[in-house]
Amino acid sequence: MRFLHMADLHIGKSVNGMNLIEDQRYVLTQVLDLLKKEPVNGLLLAGDIYDRSIPPAEAVTLFDWFLTEVSELLVPVFVVAGNHDSGERLEFGQKLFGRQKVYVEGILKEEFPAIEMEDEYGTLILHLLPYFKPAQAKALYPDDEIRTYEEAMRAVLMRHPVDRTARNVLVTHQFVTGTEPVRQSDSELSLSVGGADQVSYSLFEDYDYVALGHIHGPQRAGRDSVRYSGSILKYSFSEESHKKSVTLIELEQKGEVNVTTYPLTPLHDMRRIKGKLENLLDPEVTGAADCEDYISAVLTDEEELADPMEKLRASYPNIMELNLEKRQRSGGNGISADVREKTPLELGEAFLLLTSGEAEEKRMDFLKQLLEEGGSDR
Repeated sequence: MRFLHMADLHIGKSVNGMNLIEDQRYVLTQVLDLLKKEPVNGLLLAGDIYDRSIPPAEAVTLFDWFLTEVSELLVPVFVVAGNHDSGERLEFGQKLFGRQKVYVEGILKEEFPAIEMEDEYGTLILHLLPYFKPAQAKALYPDDEIRTYEEAMRAVLMRHPVDRTARNVLVTHQFVTGTEPVRQSDSELSLSVGGADQVSYSLFEDYDYVALGHIHGPQRAGRDSVRYSGSILKYSFSEESHKKSVTLIELEQKGEVNVTTYPLTPLHDMRRIKGKLENLLDPEVTGAADCEDYISAVLTDEEELADPMEKLRASYPNIMELNLEKRQRSGGNGISADVREKTPLELGEAFLLLTSGEAEEKRMDFLKQLLEEGGSDR
């Protein structure tokens, strides 16, 4: 039995104001091409299908297109909700989709699906467990002591029947950890604080393979058959070194699991550059890699610069971030291409820092006065 494991699509996500919908379509097309070349018995989507609980229309349209294309290949699809998804919305049309072998599980229930499949090695059972919080498990099992995610997961799994003579695959979305540290990035939404969100891989001993979502870097969690497939794209510059991929798993007779990863090529890579403005604009430097990559730039110039963002944008049209090294040394921040979260006062201060190298008290007082008179001091 062969399955393709994916997670953390985050369809509809924007990074620093850049809409990534075409980037997502680009890699999803690669997945469809892979499914045509490597026939599988199912596609496992382990959560965070969308980037937010109410996705934009273009995100829903893209996922609809992808599911339709997969269904036309006669590949069953098994979907669970992640912490970014709305489980209720994801389950829309659940029964109708199930008739087309698109199985969607968005909300924790006392009984979650266990779908049986057969091949020459016997029975394989797919278990679909969506993301859930401890409070949701506590509502189902009020007599249990449930405070952490691990206690919640234990309470849920101990009540879920598993035929240990068959091969079992669990698709779920939680922060599962092993004996070695899990490599995280800053684009992953923390589930809780103080480590209460962590779930030990040892809880999944009954499962031959556990298809995980939530962590964006492809990696194992405790054992090779408990794996994060990772996100389909780099969603922050902390993921600059990631090699994005999808995971093909092959389960033969019980106890035999083979894992192969297939790389995904982005439409635009995400990378950092650093140096003096003049050097970064040198044609030899801009031509050394794809100038249309998503760029985070750090300028090392000590002197004042006039409109460095616009000058960089002329050579790097998809620049996302700009920072001044001298400003970083003093603990400040630079200008990001995403200004939606900044107040007018913060934008003005960032502009003064970038153009003159300092936000003088006199200038800031004058700026505050202007904003107050205009009714935009916040």
